[in-house]
Amino acid sequence: MFQILVREKKRRAISPLFLAVSAAAHIAIFGGVMYAAAGEPDTPQETVRDVWEIPNIPTKAPEPPQVDPVETQTPEDPAPEAPVVGQTLVLQPPTEVPDVIAPPRANETPITQAMVSGIGKPGDVIGTPDPADTQPATGNTDPGTPVKPGDWVPGEGDVDELPTLERNGLARLMERNYPQQLRDARVSGRALVEVIVDPDGRVRPGSAKVIETSHPAFEDATLRAAERFRFRPAKIAGMVVPVKVAIPVVWTTSD
Repeated sequence: MFQILVREKKRRAISPLFLAVSAAAHIAIFGGVMYAAAGEPDTPQETVRDVWEIPNIPTKAPEPPQVDPVETQTPEDPAPEAPVVGQTLVLQPPTEVPDVIAPPRANETPITQAMVSGIGKPGDVIGTPDPADTQPATGNTDPGTPVKPGDWVPGEGDVDELPTLERNGLARLMERNYPQQLRDARVSGRALVEVIVDPDGRVRPGSAKVIETSHPAFEDATLRAAERFRFRPAKIAGMVVPVKVAIPVVWTTSD
């Protein structure tokens, strides 16, 4: 009984006014917090970014495509032509006039008049060429057809002086060889005969050949007369040489 009374006294000690004031205070605090949370605007947060300064680096131009170099072959100088062995030298004038004439070489064979006689096959050297001689050829470098010594005879255009027919005794020679039938018929004519005149001025035996004639009877007569012709021989560089020439022969009666 005593305990119950005490509890009742304790319960009655909490005043309704106190409770009302306490509740009002809690409500006010809670409302203020809610108001503050609802009315306070959101503050945007600043975004921090790192800024890097990039230097102005010049751009490199693209390299041109590589082209493989083309190999060019340098033409080689032609090898000097070997000297041609001949029976007579063909001397050529120099292309350029030298300021100073070089002295002759000690071992060099001097050129004699016989070497430039014009008799035989023309060439750069006489005899066997020296294998150590590398000088370019200066004369005729065309070997041509090999000829035997004495076979080659220059023509009319190869000599400096043509042979001259001796007139002494020529009229009597022609009269003796005139065809008798043509003489009696008083027939004149002509013939062209080719002969080789040797350095002694005589016609080489067997070399006479009639090229043309106005009458067949004059052919044999011309050959007989031509083989007995005498000449002043042809010359090359002042030396007498054989030569092949064509001689016109005219046949006329003396009456």
